[in-house]
Amino acid sequence: MTGLRGHAVASLLRDGSIRRVWAVGLFAGVARWLEMLVAGIFAFDVTGSPMLVALLLLLRMAPFALFGPFIGTLADRLPPRLLLTVGLACASAVSTTVFVFFLLDLDAYWVVALACFMAGLIWCSDMPLRRRLLGDIAGPDRLAAVMGIDSATGNGTRMLGPLIGGGLYAWLGAGGAFGLAAVLFAISALLVAGLRVAPVGMTATAAPQRLLRQMRDAIQFALRDRDVLAILCITVIFNIWGFPFISMIPVIGADELGLEPGRIGMLAALEGAGALTGALTVAFVARPRAFRMIYVGGTVCYMIMAYVAGSLGSALPVAAAIFFVGLAGSCFGTMQSTLIYATAPDGMRGRMFGLVVLAIGTGLIGFANIGLMGELFGASVAVRIVAAEGLLPLLIVTVLWAKHRIAVAASGR
Repeated sequence: MTGLRGHAVASLLRDGSIRRVWAVGLFAGVARWLEMLVAGIFAFDVTGSPMLVALLLLLRMAPFALFGPFIGTLADRLPPRLLLTVGLACASAVSTTVFVFFLLDLDAYWVVALACFMAGLIWCSDMPLRRRLLGDIAGPDRLAAVMGIDSATGNGTRMLGPLIGGGLYAWLGAGGAFGLAAVLFAISALLVAGLRVAPVGMTATAAPQRLLRQMRDAIQFALRDRDVLAILCITVIFNIWGFPFISMIPVIGADELGLEPGRIGMLAALEGAGALTGALTVAFVARPRAFRMIYVGGTVCYMIMAYVAGSLGSALPVAAAIFFVGLAGSCFGTMQSTLIYATAPDGMRGRMFGLVVLAIGTGLIGFANIGLMGELFGASVAVRIVAAEGLLPLLIVTVLWAKHRIAVAASGR
């Protein structure tokens, strides 16, 4: 694998299948992030509770923990294109239903909460299905390049989504934002449905007992392989003590900085802008031997910058800190998919991505934690507490992984 080079970019852009899957990431990502911001603003408007705002993110993450390994195993046995098409069509149907509820003045917190859970069910399929498709189409020689492009695009949607969502909320209310999301998900479903790609590394359809055995084999492999185990552990740490930071951005913006929805959208978009900047930088300069260092270093910096963001009391410094949070987070996100795809053996990549989704699902613990801390101490203090909590386990895993890599290098393996 190599970093992002001109010939790799040209090769990827000429590939119609790559362009389709990339466009799906763009449209679905914008829809996902605008819904996430709008749901948070709406929840705080109607409840005034940081805990209930965080609960929406918890509901969005719950399917990761409940269904991640199952979806990953299915991705090794059934055409990912088919599964992804059905999932995106369902996402469009859910957003359309919420739009109709708002149109009929039947909007309520429980409506948005249920929609968040359903959206999370679709979101958890992105890594074992869409990113798996990208890796299969690109092949090993273009893997780092395609993951870099996709990660940069995904991070860009974290900027565009909140910007569009905040503006739509101020103009048309939450219903208008869900209506746009429904259209974007529908376009994504059509793009995947028209994709023509041969399945790679799939196993034959088998009985339910075989399905459970495949899931068990994947877990056993992950426990034996120290590199995969370390990647999964850091994913758990990031999602319990790092990623929940984003749930407090609407609360900090509205309650502590006194911003209106459009400006809260701009504040949240800065996290995406930083992530986009970081992903492009990593894609252009990263070398395979530095992948692990970028992965760990980005996670450490994320925790530190989240703590800093929670220590500031005015809009501009908070905005700058949020930008750097996104910058650090992109190092984690870009390398996570790259390392897992490169480490997992053929025929097991879908299941390994499924385990990553399961690890991401532990974020529901983090959202519950930061929501409770926010209810008790306020959003900024909650951010500082959670970020400080995460640094210790991150340090332990980093040291153990470094020792393992040193031992591997010494043994010549």
